[in-house]
Amino acid sequence: MQLIKQPRYDDRGSALFTALMSTLVMLALGLALLAVVDTQAQQSTTERTRDRGFNLAESVLTSEAFVLGRNWPASAVTSGTGTTSVPVERNCSDAAAGVSGNLSTAAAAGTPAALIHGTLRASFTDAAFAGATWQVNVCDNAASAVWDDALLTNGTKNWDKNGDNKVWVRAQATVDGRTRALAGLVQVRSTAALPSKYGLATGNVTDDLGSTVNNLSTNALGGVLSGLLGTTPTVAPDPTAPAPASGVTGLRCGVTDIQDGALCITGTIASVSALPVVSSLLTGNAITQIPTVQSTDDETIAQLRAQAVASHTYVATSPGSASYASAPACNLTGSTAPAGTRSRNTIVFIEQVGTTGTSGTAGGPGDQYCFVNVGSPGLAYKALIVGSGRVILRGNNTPTAPAGTATTPSNNMFYGVVYALNRQRLTTAQGGRGLGDAANSREVLVIDQGAHVKGAVHADGKSAKVTIVPPPLTVNTNALVDSLIPCTGLVSCLLNTTVKVVGGVLDIVNRLISEVGLGPVVNGLLNQLNPQRASYGSAITSDVATANALTVYSASGVIPGTFKDLNPTG
Repeated sequence: MQLIKQPRYDDRGSALFTALMSTLVMLALGLALLAVVDTQAQQSTTERTRDRGFNLAESVLTSEAFVLGRNWPASAVTSGTGTTSVPVERNCSDAAAGVSGNLSTAAAAGTPAALIHGTLRASFTDAAFAGATWQVNVCDNAASAVWDDALLTNGTKNWDKNGDNKVWVRAQATVDGRTRALAGLVQVRSTAALPSKYGLATGNVTDDLGSTVNNLSTNALGGVLSGLLGTTPTVAPDPTAPAPASGVTGLRCGVTDIQDGALCITGTIASVSALPVVSSLLTGNAITQIPTVQSTDDETIAQLRAQAVASHTYVATSPGSASYASAPACNLTGSTAPAGTRSRNTIVFIEQVGTTGTSGTAGGPGDQYCFVNVGSPGLAYKALIVGSGRVILRGNNTPTAPAGTATTPSNNMFYGVVYALNRQRLTTAQGGRGLGDAANSREVLVIDQGAHVKGAVHADGKSAKVTIVPPPLTVNTNALVDSLIPCTGLVSCLLNTTVKVVGGVLDIVNRLISEVGLGPVVNGLLNQLNPQRASYGSAITSDVATANALTVYSASGVIPGTFKDLNPTG
């Protein structure tokens, strides 16, 4: 019998199955782990991109907070987003109100974006920032004490409209398609550019009473009409801040300096024809020596210039003349300063008056006259600043002291600060004309033909001279003779007639002095002249509020606790 072998079944194939299953499990785990790693890598990339956007946005915010300290949007026209046309008040969300840039391209020179764009491009040079964009919006904080995105839609303005030296700054940056936005409340510190106690600060001031009165004082009366000016001070204090809080006249020349034939320490107040110097011409004898050659430092002057540039009221050059008599009208507009932007909220800054003649000589370019008509109507600026040159504020030659306010200027009045830098005294290396600053006076401001200033007047340098020219005082010789030699009889009537036909005013006054004596003649003249002088009033009236409104800005930054990340998961 033959035995048939049966196939033998054993477990030798189980190892392959186990290995296969293990491989499948490991593959699944590997794929899962790979997915996790890939997700984490993507999340890490996203996080890096978000961080780049945050860093760029934060840099935009802090950079804008810094530059606002030198370019504070104190008014609609200084908000940094105006054009050469008359600026309009903008909402902070308006496309034209925003400032933006792309790190791959340079910003146009002179634009608001250029103030920070160069720094941003220099700081973010990594290839990951190629094509990154940024935008910043400035919004007034009056509507909200905390940032609210509604500020971008509720008509909030793009300047410090409530005047509290605080604005919201919203900074946004987009890097590789991802956008981050931050906001912070920026505050700036401001200080008055000039000390408000001075109604007048200069090296020399002259009060010209007119040729007739000057000749009488000098030639016939020996200067005894000096009391005439004492009745009406050249510089009057602010009624709300009596001297010495305001209305002080400060002289820059030294104790031994000679100005128009007089020692500066006595107060160089005189007429063109050397009317005797008397400090009583000043309110309450409020006269001091100023140890500084200029009213403020170069950094402050640079900021005032920058404010004029921002409001399109900066004028590089104005026509001028070496002759006071032939002075042309000052250029108050320039190529980028439309008339509509000039107001009591802006600074008009004329860098140079005159372009003709020989450079570096008296009366040459930068040392010439131009005039500003304040006769009809009056003018109101925050300040009129002349860098190098001479300016005439010209009235309409009427004697009445004007009323009115800065918002409704009256004829013959300039409301604001007038500041003559007298930079022609500086060396060429300092940006001047090299004319020096010796005691010899240089007339840099003329308050002419009955004009007045309500605010303050400053003129830098020992050589600076301010001249006051009221409407000419006149003498009615017939009335003077009648008051001193009444026609009451044959002899007196004959003498009265004889004196009247002697000749000019000077001859008549000399004859009267010989007939009735010096004292009665002086009193008779003062009775006529004092009312005329009083009707003109003070040439300069201090206004502390106006002087303090001329401000410059210093440190600025984000107020702690106001920083807000607007899209932390963006």
